[in-house]
Amino acid sequence: MAYGETTIRARIKAVLEGVTNIGKVYDYERWTDDWDSLIETFKTTINGREQIRGWVITLQRMTPEIIGFQGGGVSGTLLATYTYLVRGFLGVDDANETEKTMTALALAAAWALENDATLRSEVLEKEEPVVSELLQDYRMFGGVLCHYVEMKVQPQEVV
Repeated sequence: MAYGETTIRARIKAVLEGVTNIGKVYDYERWTDDWDSLIETFKTTINGREQIRGWVITLQRMTPEIIGFQGGGVSGTLLATYTYLVRGFLGVDDANETEKTMTALALAAAWALENDATLRSEVLEKEEPVVSELLQDYRMFGGVLCHYVEMKVQPQEVV
């Protein structure tokens, strides 16, 4: 069943938003040249504390593959594999052990995406994972040191 890219992107966003205390989630890469606007875009309050905690979803590529032919012509059934980069940021706060918080959030997000029936619905014979990679590091974000997570999310659909 073909969902289409916009539906798949919306589903990834909805799944992420279902993770407790995930922070702000955007279904596209946010950008501004104004520092205050950037910080405000990703600032949220969790347990009474203001912090940078946000996620963005970006389509990196779509790879089509012919998986079946219909009749004697050139037309066939295509399997589209979408590769999304899902990136998360959390301001570093050593006293509050935020590395552990970010690890827990990243893993909760990865398992939620992996176990989502809609995102897994078109995974065919390959039995590939939906989340193919998870990287955790530190990055500067808007001049603030943050924990950084990047996941490759690769849902498939027959088109």
